[in-house]
Amino acid sequence: MFSSFNLKINATRDCGPDSIDFLNPSYIELGETHLGDAPGKVHEELKKLVLEGTEIPDGVAIQNDWFPEINADIFISHSHSDRDLANGIAGWINQKFGLRCFIDSNVWGHADKLLKTVNDKHSDRHTGEHGENVYSYRLCNEAANHVNAMLTIALQKMIDRCECVLFLNTNQSILPYEKPKDDATYSPWIYSEIVCTQLIRRREWEEYRKEIFHEDQRVLFEASEGFRPAYSVSLDHLMPLDIGNLMKWEQSYRKATSKKHYPLDYLYQQFPVRD
Repeated sequence: MFSSFNLKINATRDCGPDSIDFLNPSYIELGETHLGDAPGKVHEELKKLVLEGTEIPDGVAIQNDWFPEINADIFISHSHSDRDLANGIAGWINQKFGLRCFIDSNVWGHADKLLKTVNDKHSDRHTGEHGENVYSYRLCNEAANHVNAMLTIALQKMIDRCECVLFLNTNQSILPYEKPKDDATYSPWIYSEIVCTQLIRRREWEEYRKEIFHEDQRVLFEASEGFRPAYSVSLDHLMPLDIGNLMKWEQSYRKATSKKHYPLDYLYQQFPVRD
């Protein structure tokens, strides 16, 4: 990761001159599809590893198949409730700048699907007295520990792999905590991603761009309603970003006739260099 931003934004359809309609269906569709067939044969490979494999599954192989690493410029951290907004922003960025944005659920699917597949095979599933599926509580907990560990590691590796991180700060992802000036989230995944941006190594942008090739220059689920602890988070290390910055980014890139700089450089020019 070279740079990270705290993007305060509302998930509304605003087509005014001082805004961008990120919820435009064409942007959302592009955000969902611009990485092509990155998910690949995930489900078939997972079936082979978990359902048809040995009694001791290969955890690294499962992680690599369910959470494949791909080349992307920007990691978009968001609440699952803001998935359309995240995809709309990703689609807009891809259309305007030719950059690739990573949204976990587009590539990996939801971890609860993996967890159900594992539990169906390995957690003593049987039929209850009312016809429902019943699992071993102990085995389900063990499976959840493994799946959550795999997802957390995969998220950290992907953040490290992307040059830029955009955190979508909405009323779905962040809420006041104890004092008005404090922030918190109910999502353990958002909490993990924000903390990761504090701890992960900062690499120079040259290290990323030599590995990524673009044509034409050119990644959740929320805590349940049961156990919902709030995680106090600090966003001070993320550079503040708003819709005005995004519009200036587009304008400066559009006006640059030579396009001699990488698209993200036109965003970075608005901010002082941080050590």
